[in-house]
Amino acid sequence: MPMAKLPAPPQPPTTTELEQPQQLEVIPYLQLDLQYEPNATNRVKQSRSATLSHQRKMSVYSKRILARVLEQITEDDSQLREFYQLRVSSIVDDTGLDVVSAYSFVKRALRELSTVQWEFEDLETREWYFLSLLDSSKKVRVGIKNGIVTIVLNPELTPYFVNIAGQYSTYKLDAYMGLHTWYAMRFYEILSTFRDSGWWEVPLDEYRLLMDCGPELDKWGRPKKDKLGNVVVKLAKAKDLIKYTVLNAQKELADTPCAFAYRPVLEQKVSRGRPKIVGLRFDLYEKELVAIPPSWMADKATAAVIGRLRGFKITDKNIAQYLKPLGLAAAQRLVHVAWWQSPFNYAVCEVAPGIPFVLASLAGGRWLFDVSLN
Repeated sequence: MPMAKLPAPPQPPTTTELEQPQQLEVIPYLQLDLQYEPNATNRVKQSRSATLSHQRKMSVYSKRILARVLEQITEDDSQLREFYQLRVSSIVDDTGLDVVSAYSFVKRALRELSTVQWEFEDLETREWYFLSLLDSSKKVRVGIKNGIVTIVLNPELTPYFVNIAGQYSTYKLDAYMGLHTWYAMRFYEILSTFRDSGWWEVPLDEYRLLMDCGPELDKWGRPKKDKLGNVVVKLAKAKDLIKYTVLNAQKELADTPCAFAYRPVLEQKVSRGRPKIVGLRFDLYEKELVAIPPSWMADKATAAVIGRLRGFKITDKNIAQYLKPLGLAAAQRLVHVAWWQSPFNYAVCEVAPGIPFVLASLAGGRWLFDVSLN
């Protein structure tokens, strides 16, 4: 049988072919110009598990960018947007930075956010994995152009941002965005979770992790050790930990809804010697009302307004939280107007930042009257 003829070996490229530049496929990216008007709700809703997770310390500007993104996620969202946009001015307000400096800080913050990873671990199954905060695999650039910042969140983190079930906290950004240290921002987030109880007590070791003051890590994520083989811990002495994390944050939060007092929790011991600090307790000066105080119902005028608000399906928790800042006179007027507009549909609007319910009526998609605190 005759042998099959083998194919000729491939010819080496000619000199001319080698000189030709390799043609790469050009991937069209969405431009970084403003694609929609950012919806500034001035409020962030965050799952309790995310708030009380171990977070690496980052710059204030990175925290501000993330807050401006999270405030755009609403109750009606079923998934994350393809991308989020915000203005540089919303991040650097009240900082006194010029345009060049602002761009420099924002670029550094974006580089920092690109390295942020969330770690997840199941202590029972010993399963451990991490997810990056940002997604750079999409045809949308994470960057800045003409004063507009574009952010693409990792869609794998959707359950922690959208349709949050179970325990969560809500905090307002008017005070949060005015904070100037990472520790103060972390306190604001965490203490917002405990405003209903009015206090938070935490073991010292857990507090260290929440404030990123645990073991110092090398570039492989392993704890560093000194010459004697002991693990090196950030702010190892309890007095230094309190001085640099608690006291400074306490000063910054003094004029916010999360102003607090603190005291160390000491170990229970019978032996001689000074007891060790094993935990910290924080007490909020302003406890968030979750129920209507009996004194309100004892007042006939207030009780009448509360009764009408209940009739409009406003929860007791919302009444307790917002009737006082709204003011009884304004509530009486609005309830009275809404009461006589009964043929129309009732709606909920925001009279001012932090006052999320005011009854009003809609007709033809327009407000029948302007809501005002004056």
